[in-house]
Amino acid sequence: MDKDIQSQLDRAKELLQELKKACDNDLQTKNVSGKTKNLSQEVLLKVRHLLDQSIYKFFEKHYLPNLSEKDKKSAKVYFPTVSKNDDLRSVFGRAKMSDLETNHQDFYKFIDSVQPYNQNYLWLKYLTNYASEKHIRLTPQTKTETKRVTVSRGGGAVSWGSGVTFGGGVSIMGVPIDPATQMPVSNNVIETKIENWVSFLFEGSDINVLWLCKKSVEDGEKIIKKVLEFV
Repeated sequence: MDKDIQSQLDRAKELLQELKKACDNDLQTKNVSGKTKNLSQEVLLKVRHLLDQSIYKFFEKHYLPNLSEKDKKSAKVYFPTVSKNDDLRSVFGRAKMSDLETNHQDFYKFIDSVQPYNQNYLWLKYLTNYASEKHIRLTPQTKTETKRVTVSRGGGAVSWGSGVTFGGGVSIMGVPIDPATQMPVSNNVIETKIENWVSFLFEGSDINVLWLCKKSVEDGEKIIKKVLEFV
Protein backbone atom coordinates (compact mmCIF):
# COMPACT_ATOMS: atom_id res chain seq x y z
CA MET A 1 0.00 0.00 0.00
CA ASP A 2 1.30 3.45 -0.93
CA LYS A 3 2.35 5.14 2.33
CA ASP A 4 1.04 8.57 1.37
CA ILE A 5 -2.36 7.21 0.39
CA GLN A 6 -2.51 5.10 3.57
CA SER A 7 -1.73 8.20 5.62
CA GLN A 8 -4.55 10.08 3.93
CA LEU A 9 -6.94 7.17 4.48
CA ASP A 10 -6.05 7.24 8.17
CA ARG A 11 -6.78 10.98 8.20
CA ALA A 12 -10.15 10.38 6.57
CA LYS A 13 -10.99 7.95 9.37
CA GLU A 14 -9.95 10.53 11.96
CA LEU A 15 -12.16 13.14 10.30
CA LEU A 16 -15.06 10.69 10.34
CA GLN A 17 -14.65 10.17 14.09
CA GLU A 18 -14.54 13.94 14.60
CA LEU A 19 -17.69 14.25 12.52
CA LYS A 20 -19.50 11.66 14.63
CA LYS A 21 -18.63 13.61 17.80
CA ALA A 22 -19.71 16.90 16.22
CA CYS A 23 -23.03 15.36 15.18
CA ASP A 24 -23.59 13.94 18.66
CA ASN A 25 -22.96 17.35 20.16
CA ASP A 26 -25.27 19.03 17.66
CA LEU A 27 -28.03 16.54 18.41
CA GLN A 28 -27.77 17.45 22.08
CA THR A 29 -27.82 21.19 21.46
CA LYS A 30 -30.34 20.90 18.60
CA ASN A 31 -28.19 22.91 16.27
CA VAL A 32 -26.35 22.17 13.01
CA SER A 33 -22.93 23.67 13.63
CA GLY A 34 -20.39 24.96 11.15
CA LYS A 35 -18.02 22.31 12.43
CA THR A 36 -20.38 19.53 11.37
CA LYS A 37 -20.81 21.07 7.94
CA ASN A 38 -17.07 21.54 7.48
CA LEU A 39 -16.16 18.05 8.63
CA SER A 40 -18.71 16.37 6.40
CA GLN A 41 -17.31 18.27 3.43
CA GLU A 42 -13.72 17.42 4.39
CA VAL A 43 -14.48 13.71 4.65
CA LEU A 44 -16.10 13.55 1.23
CA LEU A 45 -13.42 15.64 -0.46
CA LYS A 46 -10.67 13.53 1.09
CA VAL A 47 -12.16 10.27 -0.17
CA ARG A 48 -12.92 11.74 -3.61
CA HIS A 49 -9.32 12.92 -3.99
CA LEU A 50 -7.98 9.54 -2.86
CA LEU A 51 -10.07 7.74 -5.46
CA ASP A 52 -8.61 10.06 -8.10
CA GLN A 53 -5.08 9.50 -6.81
CA SER A 54 -5.47 5.72 -6.95
CA ILE A 55 -6.54 5.84 -10.60
CA TYR A 56 -3.67 8.19 -11.40
CA LYS A 57 -1.23 5.70 -9.87
CA PHE A 58 -2.51 3.11 -12.35
CA PHE A 59 -2.29 5.58 -15.23
CA GLU A 60 1.20 6.62 -14.17
CA LYS A 61 2.43 3.03 -14.17
CA HIS A 62 0.75 1.64 -17.31
CA TYR A 63 0.13 4.60 -19.64
CA LEU A 64 2.05 7.77 -18.85
CA PRO A 65 5.52 6.58 -19.99
CA ASN A 66 4.22 5.74 -23.47
CA LEU A 67 2.29 8.94 -24.17
CA SER A 68 3.42 11.84 -26.26
CA GLU A 69 4.05 15.13 -24.49
CA LYS A 70 0.85 16.47 -26.00
CA ASP A 71 -1.22 13.54 -24.69
CA LYS A 72 0.43 13.75 -21.28
CA LYS A 73 -0.74 17.34 -20.96
CA SER A 74 -4.25 16.74 -22.26
CA ALA A 75 -5.01 13.51 -20.36
CA LYS A 76 -7.88 14.00 -17.90
CA VAL A 77 -7.37 11.31 -15.29
CA TYR A 78 -9.87 10.89 -12.47
CA PHE A 79 -11.91 8.13 -10.89
CA PRO A 80 -15.04 7.64 -13.02
CA THR A 81 -18.51 7.74 -11.50
CA VAL A 82 -20.92 7.43 -14.39
CA SER A 83 -24.52 6.42 -15.01
CA LYS A 84 -23.93 3.94 -17.85
CA ASN A 85 -21.15 1.79 -19.29
CA ASP A 86 -20.74 3.82 -22.47
CA ASP A 87 -19.86 6.85 -20.35
CA LEU A 88 -17.18 4.79 -18.62
CA ARG A 89 -15.49 4.21 -21.95
CA SER A 90 -15.65 7.94 -22.68
CA VAL A 91 -14.00 8.82 -19.37
CA PHE A 92 -11.13 6.45 -20.01
CA GLY A 93 -10.82 7.82 -23.54
CA ARG A 94 -10.29 11.33 -22.18
CA ALA A 95 -7.70 9.85 -19.82
CA LYS A 96 -5.81 8.47 -22.83
CA MET A 97 -6.61 4.93 -21.70
CA SER A 98 -9.02 4.03 -24.50
CA ASP A 99 -7.58 0.50 -24.85
CA LEU A 100 -8.18 -0.27 -21.16
CA GLU A 101 -11.12 -2.62 -21.77
CA THR A 102 -8.97 -4.68 -24.16
CA ASN A 103 -5.49 -4.56 -22.65
CA HIS A 104 -6.36 -4.42 -18.92
CA GLN A 105 -9.55 -6.43 -18.81
CA ASP A 106 -9.51 -7.33 -15.11
CA PHE A 107 -8.95 -3.72 -14.10
CA TYR A 108 -11.68 -2.48 -16.43
CA LYS A 109 -14.12 -5.11 -15.10
CA PHE A 110 -13.40 -4.03 -11.55
CA ILE A 111 -13.99 -0.34 -12.26
CA ASP A 112 -17.16 -1.29 -14.14
CA SER A 113 -18.36 -3.31 -11.13
CA VAL A 114 -18.12 -0.36 -8.71
CA GLN A 115 -20.03 2.22 -10.76
CA PRO A 116 -23.22 3.93 -9.52
CA TYR A 117 -25.28 2.03 -12.11
CA ASN A 118 -24.68 -0.99 -9.86
CA GLN A 119 -27.09 -0.71 -6.93
CA ASN A 120 -24.54 -1.26 -4.16
CA TYR A 121 -22.46 1.68 -5.43
CA LEU A 122 -25.09 4.37 -5.81
CA TRP A 123 -23.38 6.08 -2.87
CA LEU A 124 -20.49 6.94 -5.24
CA LYS A 125 -22.84 9.18 -7.20
CA TYR A 126 -23.76 11.04 -4.00
CA LEU A 127 -20.10 11.30 -3.00
CA THR A 128 -19.22 12.81 -6.36
CA ASN A 129 -22.15 15.23 -6.26
CA TYR A 130 -21.39 16.60 -2.80
CA ALA A 131 -17.60 16.62 -3.17
CA SER A 132 -17.51 18.22 -6.63
CA GLU A 133 -15.95 21.62 -7.18
CA LYS A 134 -19.28 23.43 -7.20
CA HIS A 135 -20.00 22.11 -3.71
CA ILE A 136 -16.72 23.21 -2.09
CA ARG A 137 -18.68 25.77 -0.05
CA LEU A 138 -20.08 24.67 3.29
CA THR A 139 -22.54 21.92 2.55
CA PRO A 140 -26.01 22.96 3.71
CA GLN A 141 -27.67 20.41 5.90
CA THR A 142 -31.01 20.14 7.63
CA LYS A 143 -32.00 18.43 10.82
CA THR A 144 -35.27 16.52 10.80
CA GLU A 145 -37.02 15.63 14.04
CA THR A 146 -40.17 13.53 14.09
CA LYS A 147 -42.21 12.77 17.18
CA ARG A 148 -44.54 9.79 17.32
CA VAL A 149 -46.93 8.99 20.11
CA THR A 150 -48.03 5.38 20.48
CA VAL A 151 -50.98 4.45 22.68
CA SER A 152 -51.45 0.75 23.32
CA ARG A 153 -54.05 -1.24 25.19
CA GLY A 154 -54.09 -5.02 25.35
CA GLY A 155 -53.08 -6.25 21.91
CA GLY A 156 -54.01 -3.07 20.04
CA ALA A 157 -52.10 0.14 19.42
CA VAL A 158 -52.60 3.50 17.73
CA SER A 159 -49.80 5.91 16.84
CA TRP A 160 -49.49 9.33 15.21
CA GLY A 161 -46.83 11.81 14.26
CA SER A 162 -46.24 15.47 15.01
CA GLY A 163 -48.32 16.57 12.04
CA VAL A 164 -51.52 15.30 13.65
CA THR A 165 -53.50 17.58 15.96
CA PHE A 166 -56.64 16.88 17.96
CA GLY A 167 -59.44 19.17 19.05
CA GLY A 168 -61.51 18.85 22.19
CA GLY A 169 -63.60 15.77 22.86
CA VAL A 170 -61.30 13.30 21.06
CA SER A 171 -60.51 9.90 22.60
CA ILE A 172 -57.96 7.30 21.53
CA MET A 173 -58.42 3.72 22.70
CA GLY A 174 -61.06 5.05 25.07
CA VAL A 175 -58.77 7.67 26.61
CA PRO A 176 -59.36 11.39 26.07
CA ILE A 177 -56.69 13.52 24.35
CA ASP A 178 -55.80 16.75 26.11
CA PRO A 179 -56.01 19.41 23.34
CA ALA A 180 -53.52 21.62 25.23
CA THR A 181 -50.72 19.03 25.26
CA GLN A 182 -51.93 16.85 22.36
CA MET A 183 -51.21 13.89 24.64
CA PRO A 184 -53.48 11.19 26.11
CA VAL A 185 -54.63 11.86 29.66
CA SER A 186 -52.53 9.66 31.95
CA ASN A 187 -54.10 6.60 33.53
CA ASN A 188 -53.02 3.16 34.74
CA VAL A 189 -54.40 1.26 31.75
CA ILE A 190 -53.01 3.00 28.70
CA GLU A 191 -49.29 2.88 27.83
CA THR A 192 -48.08 6.00 26.05
CA LYS A 193 -44.73 5.93 24.28
CA ILE A 194 -42.97 8.94 22.75
CA GLU A 195 -40.08 8.42 20.36
CA ASN A 196 -37.85 11.02 18.74
CA TRP A 197 -35.90 10.36 15.55
CA VAL A 198 -33.22 12.88 14.71
CA SER A 199 -30.94 12.86 11.67
CA PHE A 200 -28.82 15.23 9.66
CA LEU A 201 -29.57 15.39 5.94
CA PHE A 202 -28.05 17.14 2.98
CA GLU A 203 -30.37 19.99 2.13
CA GLY A 204 -32.97 19.11 -0.49
CA SER A 205 -32.38 15.37 -0.17
CA ASP A 206 -33.08 12.40 2.06
CA ILE A 207 -29.38 11.45 2.17
CA ASN A 208 -28.09 11.05 5.70
CA VAL A 209 -24.79 12.86 6.19
CA LEU A 210 -23.21 10.38 8.58
CA TRP A 211 -24.30 7.43 6.46
CA LEU A 212 -22.73 8.85 3.31
CA CYS A 213 -19.50 9.86 5.02
CA LYS A 214 -19.16 6.48 6.74
CA LYS A 215 -19.96 4.62 3.53
CA SER A 216 -17.48 6.74 1.59
CA VAL A 217 -14.63 6.12 4.03
CA GLU A 218 -15.21 2.41 4.56
CA ASP A 219 -16.18 1.30 1.05
CA GLY A 220 -13.97 3.93 -0.56
CA GLU A 221 -10.94 2.42 1.19
CA LYS A 222 -11.80 -1.01 -0.23
CA ILE A 223 -12.00 0.38 -3.77
CA ILE A 224 -8.77 2.36 -3.40
CA LYS A 225 -6.84 -0.66 -2.09
CA LYS A 226 -8.17 -2.84 -4.88
CA VAL A 227 -7.19 -0.29 -7.54
CA LEU A 228 -3.67 -0.15 -6.11
CA GLU A 229 -3.36 -3.92 -6.45
CA PHE A 230 -3.27 -3.35 -10.22
CA VAL A 231 -0.42 -0.84 -10.00
